[in-house]
Amino acid sequence: MKLNGIVQRKLALLDDQVIKLETHMEGLSLEQFREDWMRRSMAERALQVSIEIVIDIAERLIALADAGPVATAGDAIRKCVELGYLLSENPYRQMVGFRNFIIHEYEQIDPEITYALATEKLSDFRKFRREIDQLTA
Repeated sequence: MKLNGIVQRKLALLDDQVIKLETHMEGLSLEQFREDWMRRSMAERALQVSIEIVIDIAERLIALADAGPVATAGDAIRKCVELGYLLSENPYRQMVGFRNFIIHEYEQIDPEITYALATEKLSDFRKFRREIDQLTA
């Protein structure tokens, strides 16, 4: 599959978001993270944007394949698995769940979960990038 310029730009933005998150979280303890409102807000927003990019790319790939519209972000992930673009729904469905939580339940965001995602799960975004890159191999 040939990826268009929009998908390529979104992949570059995803790379940038992940690098910035890593840089700002490096060496930061959970306790420091809990006490630093700006870092918590930055991590939440960077994770949200990164997940939105994953969703946008999934939806764009579905459109490029003329595979019909999908109703939800979770459906977009499922459809990409069906089309063979992604190997499995996880961890991407979990990403979508977190994104939905920070958008709709923002007053209940647990700093410990955000910290864990921002320090231990960024490899999931790299995995997504590799899977999408395989489409052009």
